[in-house]
Amino acid sequence: MIKRSFLISLFLLLSATTALYAQTVSLADAVDTTKSGVINWTIGEVYATGIGAPPSNPSNMAQARAMAERAAYVVALRNLLETVKGVRVDSESVVENFMVKSDLIRTKVDGIVKGARVVKTQYMSDGSVEVLVAMSIRGAFLNAIVPDTFGRTGTVGSSFPIKPSLPAPAPAPASEPAPKPAKPTPPPVPPVPDLKPEPVKPAPQPEKKVEPKKPDVPQPAPVASAPPTVAFKGGVATGLVIDGTGLGLRPALLPRIIDQQGQEVYVGQVVTRTNAVEQGVAGYAKDVNAAANNFRVTDNPAVIKGLRATGNTKTDVVIAQADAQTLREMGNKGDFLQYCRVIIVY
Repeated sequence: MIKRSFLISLFLLLSATTALYAQTVSLADAVDTTKSGVINWTIGEVYATGIGAPPSNPSNMAQARAMAERAAYVVALRNLLETVKGVRVDSESVVENFMVKSDLIRTKVDGIVKGARVVKTQYMSDGSVEVLVAMSIRGAFLNAIVPDTFGRTGTVGSSFPIKPSLPAPAPAPASEPAPKPAKPTPPPVPPVPDLKPEPVKPAPQPEKKVEPKKPDVPQPAPVASAPPTVAFKGGVATGLVIDGTGLGLRPALLPRIIDQQGQEVYVGQVVTRTNAVEQGVAGYAKDVNAAANNFRVTDNPAVIKGLRATGNTKTDVVIAQADAQTLREMGNKGDFLQYCRVIIVY
């Protein structure tokens, strides 16, 4: 009976969260719904609700409503923290892993959650109150989670770092040539007696060993690179859309794009930590057309089809080798990768 009551309460909480949440965002957004809240990966926010009941014997209705509202807010923050802990950071970790390892990160995250804004307050006929709260998973939150060593360093200007050429060695100072020593006079050569050389016997040759012929071992056929899939109007790219539909991708704060050889094409080696914290490494969408028209990638994005999802939690995307090379060339011509103008469709 107790278990059934708990399930009913949980269902009502999720239903209430979904109902309030649906009033604030678009149905086209890419979202993850958990038992304690909702993660909107498209706009980079986390939502949670809380319900507070009035005291049984209130002195007046105004006080009862205020107490119910306060209780709802406290419950909403608790649910928001539980939701935030489950946010995937990369293919290896969730936020809770960082909070467990570092007291400083845990303190920062707790403080950010307590500063969540109230999105909507709903008053029920029985005197109870429901509160919807939200917080961003970019900006201060990302700054608390992302390691200080994350991101590329160097001059801002090219999306892909170029190794500096080494300076040519300085020429050695000219010196006066040393005087040439005088040639010594050779001693007289004594006459050579006329001796007949003894015949030299040829050395015995070792017997050649005939090794058995090794059987031909079939060589494995090379893995063929996938054909390029870039859809692009031409000119300078203003953004990137990765079509990961049907790959089983899962959103994360720090997703990577890698080529078929396992080399990273986009994330920590390309973006700076500042841009990653302020913009978020990537946005997410449910539809390629909606992503291509999103303000994040502006008006001329390149669209690349992903080959497969990779990583322990399937948060990284593998693209064709030819597409990876094209993307690197585009990144060196523009700054869209450097400024995290990337949307992943899943």
